[in-house]
Amino acid sequence: MTAIAGAQPAKRVRASERALRIALKVVQETGLPVEKLCVNGGQIEIHCGHVEDNTPSPEHGGPEDW
Repeated sequence: MTAIAGAQPAKRVRASERALRIALKVVQETGLPVEKLCVNGGQIEIHCGHVEDNTPSPEHGGPEDW
């Protein structure tokens, strides 16, 4: 193995557990569903799902009488 002059030794980079907990807490507080979570070295990638609004809008008058 040869060393390159002036090169820094490789550092192992990891995402901290604290950073992951903070990110997931923020997602949970917003009510977004998590579809996929990827941790690659120091990077955390969170894929959120689509939120369907089940509450009727204020303009919605409800069922009509026939």
